[in-house]
Parts: sequence; structure tokens; C-alpha cells
Amino acid sequence: MNPSIIVVGGGAVGLSLAWELARRDCEVTLIDRGEVGSGTTWTAAGILPPANLEHATDPMDRLRGLSHQLYPKWSEQLLKETSIDIELRRCGGWYLAETAGERALMAGMIAYWNEMQIQCDAVPLPDVARREPSLANWTTQTPSAAAWWVPDEYQIRPPRLTQALHAACVSSGVTIRQGCEVVDVASNDVASHDVASNRGTAVVSLADRTTIKADHAILCSGVWTGGLADRLHLNQSLIPIRGQMLLLKTDRPVIESIVNVGNRYVIAREDGHTLVGSCEEESGFDLSTDETMLETLHQFAIATVPSLRTASRVSAWSGLRPMTFDGFPMIGPVPSQPGLWVASGHYRSGIHLAPATAVTLADAILGERPAIDISSFAVGKQQVFDTSL
Repeated sequence: MNPSIIVVGGGAVGLSLAWELARRDCEVTLIDRGEVGSGTTWTAAGILPPANLEHATDPMDRLRGLSHQLYPKWSEQLLKETSIDIELRRCGGWYLAETAGERALMAGMIAYWNEMQIQCDAVPLPDVARREPSLANWTTQTPSAAAWWVPDEYQIRPPRLTQALHAACVSSGVTIRQGCEVVDVASNDVASHDVASNRGTAVVSLADRTTIKADHAILCSGVWTGGLADRLHLNQSLIPIRGQMLLLKTDRPVIESIVNVGNRYVIAREDGHTLVGSCEEESGFDLSTDETMLETLHQFAIATVPSLRTASRVSAWSGLRPMTFDGFPMIGPVPSQPGLWVASGHYRSGIHLAPATAVTLADAILGERPAIDISSFAVGKQQVFDTSL
């Protein structure tokens, strides 16, 4: 009998897992507290930095490299199955440095890219102005400026990604339950005595006092994962980090490639929308935006790409990124909790790492050898578990 699996969380990671498992003939139910794709994934910029699986040895580099390898195939398959273009584009990225600190940071990045055999070319400022005219003013106004070109950087449109994954899940037979709040997740071995064992070991309790049982349950609700089961103490290792985003609009795209300056960026869509981000703020679960920060982002965008001065401001929003203490996501089984799994803590890389997370965790759940070793992402390295409950 094909295994039954409950996926808790309908962002990029959860939807990718549900689709991958359904394609492997699993009986999948996906549960989301709101509408699928309406959380952190929707708020993301959709930047996929360069990666190279062939030369990767570090666990994160291998996970990133596998996803980078999978994305073109996934994009093609999603378009074929759903007719939705996720707008995966190999647009390349400019990496700019304005200060001595940023140049030092870039020196480290260049050494890393060289080691990974990822192409990175130092570009004289006059050539930058010629190749990306919108940056011409930046090249003359910043005396200590330096620029590098990285061709293997992609962009994707997160709302289209979740729309496509949602549609693919439905067409693959996934049962999707939206607006369902999960209040507890447990293994039958530690579930309360009044919950009768059905098929499998995972028991998901909902706010309406009903339960769903399956062979496995996967927790992939981003920053909300920690609150799904207090006994797992996952909230001790997942920290919400707020990022804010500004959306501008021009008649046509003002830049052809992604522009990165430190942890800030400008990314233009084909329809003339331009995203400007971002920041990293420890503000708990506060999803509000701050006008001072948004104005800082606006001024950064204008200083970098002056043609954005006349752009209309469409909207602004914030999202919460799930950060872990060691910077590694949690991908794998929950210790001493048969049938419970976690895929969370991807921080700023949830969209980029979603395909690799889905493929490797599906391998592990189904008893196959994962495409890459995920032992470094083991759940429990930082948590304190109470198995007596």
C-alpha cells in the first residue's frame, strides 16, 4: 500500500514536497493555516544565486547545487502540466561594491566562486555602463566602486511558482485543505491515549478538534513550524527574521539583470515591476512595515538605478524568514518521534532550496538513498527533546 503523508505548510517547500511525493504515488494531504502560497514565499524576491553541484563539498553548497540543477527541469515540467510559466530566467547578476567593507566581502565571495568554478568576471566601470546603461550614473558617482558579473544567477516569480505548484499538486491527486490551523503534531507512540491508532504513526490535530492520521507528517511551515508541537521544542531553534520589500513600476524594465549591493538588491520583472530589498530585522512575528526602512530602500534604489526616480510606488510588504542558529535548515526525521519529519529553517533560501529539499526528503521518507547526504541537516542538533510526554 502506498504511504499516506500529511504535509503541514503550503509555501514553496511544502508544495514542492507534496508534488514530489504525489509523483511517487504517495497519498498526500497538504494543510495550510491560510491560503497556500500566501506566506513568506509570496513575499520573496525570487533570486537564485549561482551554484555548482559538481564541485560542491559543503552540505549547503550541495543542497543549493542540486536545486540549481533541478530548477530548469521543474520549470519545464510545471509549464507542461499547468500551462503556468514560473518565469525562471537566467538573467545574470551584477555584484557591486561601494565601500571598503563591501569590497572585502566581495573578495571572499570571489574566492568562494573560484573554488566552486562558478564564473565571476571583474568588469571595468566603463564596461558596466555600456552593458547596463541604467548603472552608468552609479559608475561615475561612486569613486571606490567596483563591479563583478556573475552570469549563472537566475530569477523566478514566487507567486507564479506557488500557483504552478498548487495546480500541479491538484492535478497529481494531492488533497489540499486551506484555512486549517494545526494545533499539535505527534507520533502515535507519544500521542494522547484517547486518539485511536489508525493507519500509520503520525497524528495531526486541528483547531476544530478533529484529527488526521497518516503514515508520515512533515512540518514545513517556515517560522510557524516551532509552534506546531511544543513537545518538539523546535521554537528554540527557529528565529523569525523580518525582511521588507518595496515594489515600484515603470513603463518598461529599467535593468536587464539583478543588481546586488551587499544584502540589498534591485530586480526588474519583464512587465516593468521592480522589486527593491531588503533588510534583516529581529522583530519577532511582527509583519508590519516601517516607512523609515522603506524610504531607505527607495533611496538606495534611486542611487543605484537613477531611472527609478520617476517610478511609481505600487506597494510594500514584509515577510518572516526562518533562521536557525547554525545557518543550516532542518531536513529529516524528528528523533524519537516515528513518522514525524521536518523541512524548515531555510532562511533566505527557501525558494532556491525547495526542489532539492523535496527530492532528498522524499528519498529518505520512502527508504531510498537521498540524492545528496542530508545528515548535516539533522533535526535535533539544537533542540532539547522530552520523550517522556
